[in-house]
Amino acid sequence: MYNYHIKPFILLAFTVFILLSSFNSNKSIQDDKVSVFWKWFSNHKTEFEYLDDKNRDQKLDLILEHLHPISEGLAVEVSDEYKGVRDILISANGDKNNFSAVKNIVNSAPLIKGWTVTAFRQRANKNFTLKYQDIYFRPSQMFFYPIIKNDSLDLIIYVKGLKSHDSDKVNYYGLIAMDNVLGEYDSVTKVRYYDFEDLGNNKDRNLKPVTNLPKFIDSLYKIKH
Repeated sequence: MYNYHIKPFILLAFTVFILLSSFNSNKSIQDDKVSVFWKWFSNHKTEFEYLDDKNRDQKLDLILEHLHPISEGLAVEVSDEYKGVRDILISANGDKNNFSAVKNIVNSAPLIKGWTVTAFRQRANKNFTLKYQDIYFRPSQMFFYPIIKNDSLDLIIYVKGLKSHDSDKVNYYGLIAMDNVLGEYDSVTKVRYYDFEDLGNNKDRNLKPVTNLPKFIDSLYKIKH
């Protein structure tokens, strides 16, 4: 009589044990890969102290080659030197599924002389410019229209000169621009959907300048929470 109840419990407990063991095993494997990456970077950091237009992409690809065993789809940026210090930024490239990997990599970073480590693209100066072919993503010349529905925020972003360009490329570079405007974390977690449209003749549609978008997002979520 009691065996009927005990066996499913044992099976459930065994299943949970297997799942936990698998999770711990996967975490241990990822931790090992993170450790290998930082050991490699620490030993090769001088290779990334002199980046210019000729070698930057090649050097960053080399870092990505050693990052991708941890998780595919990550991105990396290396800053110019400032007061003897450079920063290596690990990005999820807008993919929320890679957020935990980014946090793990950055939280596991050792102290590296002359370097800091940053998780996710941060909010940039309002005067930044991101160029794709003949499109200039400049916050001062971009506008947004917010759509708030069912406690979610969608944004239509208006940029001059988008009509003649491939929409996938426009979306890719547009999202990078939004990462720099809002910071990657907020860009992904606080906006549900982005639509990039040519500015054209839409200047009269009660549009707001993108330079005001961070303040708009911060105020909106302050009210919600």
